[in-house]
Amino acid sequence: MGKAKKTRKFAMVKRMLNPNDIRLKENQLKQKKKEEEEKEKLVRRVPQVASSLFFAHNTALVPPYRVLIDTNFINFSLQNKLELVSGMMDCLYAKCIPCVTDCVMAELEKLGHRYRIALRSQHLQLGAQYNEVDGSLKVTALAYRPALKTDTVPQPTPLLAIFIQSHKELDSYKCGRPIIVDGHNLSIAAVTAASRYHATVALDQSSNVEARMNKSRDVITSKVLAGTSVYGVSTGFGGSADTRTDKPLLLGNALLQLLQSGVLPSSSKPLDALPLLDPVASTTMPESWVRGAILIRMNSLIRGHSGVRLELVKKMNDLLDADITPVVPLRGSISASGDLSPLSYVAGTVTGNPSIHVFDGPRTFGARAIRSSQDALAAHNIEPISLASKEHLGILNGTAFSASVAALALHDAVHLALLAQVCTAMGTEALAGTRGSFDPFIHDVARPHPGQIESAKLIWDLLEGSTFASTHEEEVKIEEDGGVLRQDRYPLRTSPQFIGPQIEDLLDSLKTITIECNSTTDNPLVDGETGKIHNGGNFQAMAVTNAMEKTRLSLHHLGKLLFSQCAELVNPTMNRGLPPSLAATDPSLDYHCKGVDIASAAYVAELGYLASPVSTHVQSAEMHNQAVNSMALVSARATINSLEVLSMLTASYLYALCQALDLRALQKELVEGLNQIASEELTNSFGRSLSASEHSSLVVKICRTMQDTLEGTSTMDASDRMHKIAASSTTLLVDFFTGPASFEDLAALGSTLACVPEFRANVTSRGTALLDTLRRDYLSGARGTAPASRYLNKTRPVYEFVRQTLGIRMHGSENFARFAKGLYVDDQSVGQNVSIIHEAIRDGKLQPVIVDLFD
Repeated sequence: MGKAKKTRKFAMVKRMLNPNDIRLKENQLKQKKKEEEEKEKLVRRVPQVASSLFFAHNTALVPPYRVLIDTNFINFSLQNKLELVSGMMDCLYAKCIPCVTDCVMAELEKLGHRYRIALRSQHLQLGAQYNEVDGSLKVTALAYRPALKTDTVPQPTPLLAIFIQSHKELDSYKCGRPIIVDGHNLSIAAVTAASRYHATVALDQSSNVEARMNKSRDVITSKVLAGTSVYGVSTGFGGSADTRTDKPLLLGNALLQLLQSGVLPSSSKPLDALPLLDPVASTTMPESWVRGAILIRMNSLIRGHSGVRLELVKKMNDLLDADITPVVPLRGSISASGDLSPLSYVAGTVTGNPSIHVFDGPRTFGARAIRSSQDALAAHNIEPISLASKEHLGILNGTAFSASVAALALHDAVHLALLAQVCTAMGTEALAGTRGSFDPFIHDVARPHPGQIESAKLIWDLLEGSTFASTHEEEVKIEEDGGVLRQDRYPLRTSPQFIGPQIEDLLDSLKTITIECNSTTDNPLVDGETGKIHNGGNFQAMAVTNAMEKTRLSLHHLGKLLFSQCAELVNPTMNRGLPPSLAATDPSLDYHCKGVDIASAAYVAELGYLASPVSTHVQSAEMHNQAVNSMALVSARATINSLEVLSMLTASYLYALCQALDLRALQKELVEGLNQIASEELTNSFGRSLSASEHSSLVVKICRTMQDTLEGTSTMDASDRMHKIAASSTTLLVDFFTGPASFEDLAALGSTLACVPEFRANVTSRGTALLDTLRRDYLSGARGTAPASRYLNKTRPVYEFVRQTLGIRMHGSENFARFAKGLYVDDQSVGQNVSIIHEAIRDGKLQPVIVDLFD
């Protein structure tokens, strides 16, 4: 290729492209200056934002400051090409904790793994509440999980906070505060108070409530007068909705007639043959369910979407005030178009139908007297109501019974979930476990599931200051660690990971059922403002079904966990030195908790059966119109059964725990006593042959060996056990005295070794006497009614509630006396004691104790 000639034209082009051209440098300088100006502007803006922390009105703020990371922060960082991770680290250096809201979490997740690392600082879940009066928006923290240790006062975790608030609310209702029915603020605690404790119920007296109901009623009245076809007013029902009538009142009577078809006791006459089940309990709903359903139905109707009169709602309230409870069939509802059949009996009661019966009269242990609704209303001077058009359908087309049973179930389920965690803490103490399994690093930092964090924090707090539970496993040399279980078994160590998901499901269920209790579940719905009739399906109670399926499964998992802990507690190969079956006396004649262990297995097996879903058994009904239905009431009923079984299991475990804690306290005193005996007998037998340092060293070794033998001989009776414990020292003594520098005089060595049998015999006799004395003192009450209290800290109130408030003593006094007076003369049966604890759980007597642990 030819070489280009350096012509004049070539030189001109070269000058034009010269990189050192002054014009190019001027452009570059302009660009650089512009960038510096932009950067300077950015720097000037940052201090203005940061300095807002230190304005006069914020002088009360102290480190660490919590900086809210919202979408503005993200957009600002991205637009100005700022490194998000560095920005968050700058916050930390400035004693600020970045707080990430839920609404931002998804956006940050899209930015890749490196940004998710920054989110480990803290996650703050926020809730917002709009104030209609001043138009302000109040933002509150619903869950707080600090990864950095601060001096702030710890706040109750979500389920615990709900439990405490619910308990206080329930107490206020029991003390006379009325439950206000306004259609929007009915809580699970209010349902429980009205259902189980006969709290006062009052309707909201504000003018807008009555106006809202009147508008809704006027719509129905105008449609009837105009001859407009409205479902349930001029049409048939369900699959028969193609029929028409202009007689809405007769149509309502026909509706009640078809639905009041459940099976109930026909009389109270003496029975010719003993039934297989209780004739009332097996066919009739408990009164608490019915009272709750009436309250929830009132709350739904008062919302003004049903086209019924306020007078009807007042008449339903009269039933609650007079303690008149309709007798309602236990079975017969598929909860498709609501709980039609059960609610029809409420409708029959307010109208004074003589064929509809009620519970009335003074409270008794079993079912109250049954009489006709007509007679009961007359006895209480309540005038029966005549239902107007659509009111027949309005009172019974809803999910009130499903929601009532579900609300009552959840109230107790939350209590049992927290009690399960308290029992887990007590189980850690009884099994001499470690608090380290619940360390915040494992849960808050390493695997931050909300329920897991809550459970771990609760148990961690309960174990603070416990004598029986170690803080962390001590680090030792390999040669010192032989045969030692380095970590607790799964039922204790993984309990937060096991309980956590159940907490999350219960929180979801609580939210669902609270919404259901404050909803309109009719069809059709009436908009009083527009006059429009809406045909829909709010009566389909699948939301309740799902909540109950999750709750029931959670109850099973909690039961499985407690059963596993209980099985470990009574097993001498797993319980770290406690006697088999938690026998307080010689195990050859004491099998104390073996029956409890067997019963617990039966309970957890039944819980597994009950945990199966009900919704998978839905059948098409009512001319295939209700081809899908929820079976919500059946599912809620099954959940009540699960609660009953779990409460029995929990009572059994709590009974065993208190016995185990007493035995652990006795064991601790026994070890201390044996150590003293070993030291004294070593001096008595070998004092002239040992120096002070040799004596101290040998005592430590002998006591350690004896303690290991003590743990491995818990299945033996006292004398045999002490003989083996004393014999375990033989090898140590012989090795010590026959060591290379021990004795040069063989005669002196023989004389010393001849004292070994004496040492063993004295330790055996004194150890046996010590164990008998401790057993007598603990079982007779000489050490007090709650002898383990001095070794407990946060869990002590629950233990003392069982021992002192309920009066359940440590078991074994009759076994210790070799049944000298016979069986159950000086003591109650194991079943009676467990039953007392079960009743305390069932009747809510234990709830204040649990609240006081944390509040």
